[in-house]
Amino acid sequence: MQLGLLGLFLGVGLALTPASTAIAQIFPGFDSEDTEAIYSLTIPTFSAGNLFIAPVFLDGSRIGLVTASASTNFSSNFSSGDNIQQQYEFQKNFAASRAYIIHNKLQKILYSMHRYTQQVLVNEEGITDLAVQESRLRENLVIDVVARQNSHAVTIGFPKEDVPEVIYTVTRSDIERPRLTSSDPKAVADRAAIAIETNLLSAWQQRQHPYLQKQAKKAAITLVGISFVSLIALILQKFLDRRRRRFEAHLATLEANQNDEILSQSPSSDSRNLSRHLKLAKRISFNALYRSLFFWFQGLLWVLGTGYLFYLFYWTRPFANWIVGVSIVGEPTNNIRQKFVYEWSPFLATPWDWLTSVGQQATLGFPLWIFVILFAVRLTLKIGDVLGDYLAECWSNQAKKARSQQRIPTLARAFKNWLRVIVIFVVGIFLAYRLHQLGTITRTLGIILGFLSFAISLASQNLLKDLIGGLLILWEDQYAVGDVITVDNYTGEVETFSLRITQLRNLDGELITIPNGQIDVVKNLSSQWSRVNYAVEVSYDADLDAVMAVINQVARGLAQDPEWQPLILEPPEILGIDDLAYTGVLIRLIIKTQPLQQWAVARQFRYRLKLAFDQAGIDIGIPKHRLLFDPDSTAIAPDNLTHN
Repeated sequence: MQLGLLGLFLGVGLALTPASTAIAQIFPGFDSEDTEAIYSLTIPTFSAGNLFIAPVFLDGSRIGLVTASASTNFSSNFSSGDNIQQQYEFQKNFAASRAYIIHNKLQKILYSMHRYTQQVLVNEEGITDLAVQESRLRENLVIDVVARQNSHAVTIGFPKEDVPEVIYTVTRSDIERPRLTSSDPKAVADRAAIAIETNLLSAWQQRQHPYLQKQAKKAAITLVGISFVSLIALILQKFLDRRRRRFEAHLATLEANQNDEILSQSPSSDSRNLSRHLKLAKRISFNALYRSLFFWFQGLLWVLGTGYLFYLFYWTRPFANWIVGVSIVGEPTNNIRQKFVYEWSPFLATPWDWLTSVGQQATLGFPLWIFVILFAVRLTLKIGDVLGDYLAECWSNQAKKARSQQRIPTLARAFKNWLRVIVIFVVGIFLAYRLHQLGTITRTLGIILGFLSFAISLASQNLLKDLIGGLLILWEDQYAVGDVITVDNYTGEVETFSLRITQLRNLDGELITIPNGQIDVVKNLSSQWSRVNYAVEVSYDADLDAVMAVINQVARGLAQDPEWQPLILEPPEILGIDDLAYTGVLIRLIIKTQPLQQWAVARQFRYRLKLAFDQAGIDIGIPKHRLLFDPDSTAIAPDNLTHN
């Protein structure tokens, strides 16, 4: 699983990174006819005031910085009518080009030193002692600081009989760069000469067998340590996953018991069940957060660990920079930072510098950047789930009205959905900005994406209407999950409510999906309270006073029954004679009940009323017909046939 995760990150990084970037960073000596295209993509450039700063690499290790000024004194290659942005990019690329050229020259010198050691010192002179070899290299490595065109330059020749070559020239922008030491051109050139000599000899030492053997042992120990820590994280994930399954089983049992006892539940029982439900949901959310943290800790461990393993060897160190990133922060002055970051590995200083400088003095490698984006998105969503369930539980403990408690799960779910929408929107903007910074989005691609965005915006009008409709339904409390509503000609219980759709389950078990934007008029049959609206017809021959007394007795008996009393909010009320029809006399009564309990109460009332009518001998109204005929006639006259 860990290798699969690492492969995913590296695959995404390779897919989104320009080809020349990957090639040039993996193989620092790679050259191309289009040199400007390579260094503008492979050398990260940072801005500090009116300066552009680019790092100089040797075998993947940063050995110094070069600068270019973002002043109005642009190159003569641009005419007065050229775009200022193009001139700005030219100066930015100029800093990267200086770093790239110095890097190539130093790599050539380092290759000459390594070849001189093998062919001359070892093969011809038989010198195998590394200390003696290093002494001979120092004798042949000639580095001087010379005055040149009102400035100073560093020249280098190897071997000493070779013609010296200019490696680095101190420019006005190099002098202007902020530093704690002297900015005198001669002093800057002297420090650069010392740094070049030190880093060339250090890079040569890192190519020798004793150093490589030492690094190989360190790599083996690191790999074992990473595997051991990753195994512990995997065991903890398995443990948390077992706990999650137990929580979900308890939640399913609670919901099943709640459905079985729905007819006999009191409001206090509903509140207790909701409280237990929300508490289990909160535990499941925390469990998911912990599992996610361990999972992404594994991913971070393998990404950084892989980068560290690549950093140990000179031929893979450029690839480590591509994975982790590059920093231009100087040597540490803080003891804590010195102890916990730089002493273990300078390569780990890059993520630290990126955090502390908010990306101003360091850049993350593409795989690590992709990992950070995915981790931030996942962590935000998991924390949002935990926060939603925690707030739902707190609101449930404070809410006293049954309606408020019924709305809590719906609001918590809506909060999580809106959080996902916001996170996806922000990440989309950030990715577009980052790709634009990398130069991936060209002018042609930008135009195509603009037309595509316009087409999507036209096609997503209904989606936006649905989202706004869902938000207004929540805000106005039109209905919530568990309510029974009627929309157009559809009636059912709200089974699922999201920002886009509402799903109803009718009595036939059919699932009806309605976009929120199409809901204009909605009938909520269970908001706050419900009502039994019952009408019964009795015969014209019945004693109406006796009938009303029986109905009143049955209704009050039902309201006072301990089993049904919690479901009836107010005493039943007989409205009186509501209609006189040919079928009988219609008498209506109403009973105010708990939400969603009107059907159960009505069924029980009808059952008891039928038994009471049978005992009192009261007949239900039925249609009656009267036949009128002439006794002198043998046939019934159709005109004289009437009915009542």
